Amino acid sequence: EAVSKLFAVENQHSNIRFNCINPGATRTAMRAKAFPDEDPKVLATPETIMPAYLYLMGEDSRHMNGQSIDAQD
Repeated sequence: EAVSKLFAVENQHSNIRFNCINPGATRTAMRAKAFPDEDPKVLATPETIMPAYLYLMGEDSRHMNGQSIDAQD
């Protein structure tokens, strides 16, 4: 989060925003390799956390800059 805030302060361009997404534990190949004993069925899929990414790319988040959001509750 601190890096997003720093970039936002140092780069004051009206068409560029610097935000961060914490995806949380997500069912990916990289996660399975890092945690081989974990049950992937209990993890969120990339598709279920996609709304956080779409929100930051959309008009509704235009006011956000230098923020960090969690993709999962």
